[in-house]
Amino acid sequence: MTRPRLTLIVNNDVSCADPIAGSAQTSWSNRFEPFALKASAPDLWSSYFRARFNSPREVALFCDVSFQTALNWWGAVTAPASHIALLVMLTDPSAPAFFGAELGRAA
Repeated sequence: MTRPRLTLIVNNDVSCADPIAGSAQTSWSNRFEPFALKASAPDLWSSYFRARFNSPREVALFCDVSFQTALNWWGAVTAPASHIALLVMLTDPSAPAFFGAELGRAA
């Protein structure tokens, strides 16, 4: 059985010397403090779930987790794992904007 291969797609239409190519790019390390993001993650996710769902039961059904796990997320006790974050980002087009706005308010 062969493993899937990563394919790199390169855009040669924009040169690296072009000032527009990376003008808006800034270092992620200058924008987020990893520890602060980790510490605030349960509150961020709780806000998201409360805005999108009516109850922890709906969260449990949507994310295919136990009711207790959904209740922990709802109450900002813990934050979801990466596969739930991917599920949310892939199924809710407004999720990135929601988290961006929440992080902007916290800053």
